[in-house]
Amino acid sequence: MEGILYFILVAFASYFIGTINFSKIIAWNARRKDITKIGSHNPGTMNMLRSFGFGLALATFIAEVVKVGVTCLVFKIIFPQYDELIYFFAGLFLMLGNDFPIWSNFKGGKGVACLAGIFLFSNLWYVALGWFVICFILLILIDIGSIVSFTYIGGLSVAYTIYIWIMSVPYAWIITILIWGMYAIMLIKHHANILRLCKKTENHVGFKGKLKSFFSHKKGEIIIDESLVDNQKPEKEIVINPTNENEENEKEE
Repeated sequence: MEGILYFILVAFASYFIGTINFSKIIAWNARRKDITKIGSHNPGTMNMLRSFGFGLALATFIAEVVKVGVTCLVFKIIFPQYDELIYFFAGLFLMLGNDFPIWSNFKGGKGVACLAGIFLFSNLWYVALGWFVICFILLILIDIGSIVSFTYIGGLSVAYTIYIWIMSVPYAWIITILIWGMYAIMLIKHHANILRLCKKTENHVGFKGKLKSFFSHKKGEIIIDESLVDNQKPEKEIVINPTNENEENEKEE
């Protein structure tokens, strides 16, 4: 019974911490813009990249990664008897808070940075870091964010699944379900991107140009003019909507 109460506590705390959205915070403080009303309307790293360039996108990604990774580690330290299980359990609810925040009518990001944070602060952090460098280069080469996101998180999900079974980690089967459950949520949140990939109409990021702009811009210069951002029309997005009125206001990522 005591163990159940611990997990309930972790679930609630992790969910509400997950609802803290740094793309909204950074976009407003840096540009006085609401990220949910520009670009793809999605409060996530990729929309920050398209709308404001590499610098603010990187700041958003780092903030989200640290938020999630540190929270998971703290709960792992507080409840060492549950070790990896409590770590990924907290990660799941952090992702749910990010993707379906109660404060924003359950409409949030897509969870890529959350999952990256979970893996980058895990026991396989060195694999996650190395794979990140490889996928960063891949993004420069193919310039399609969704493919790189699926590749990065998918590769780490496979690696960690192999790790927990080889190392005979306790509760390995539950951890496996948690890892692939989170990956499935991420894919569902990317359903519009997947449809465009199938139709070969997925948007390019222009990542190489944004990197060049970031490293060559002058101090005080606005790197990206959001009025020129591609994909101004929001994509349809799966959200948890408590009222019919909210359903009418659904927008795409």
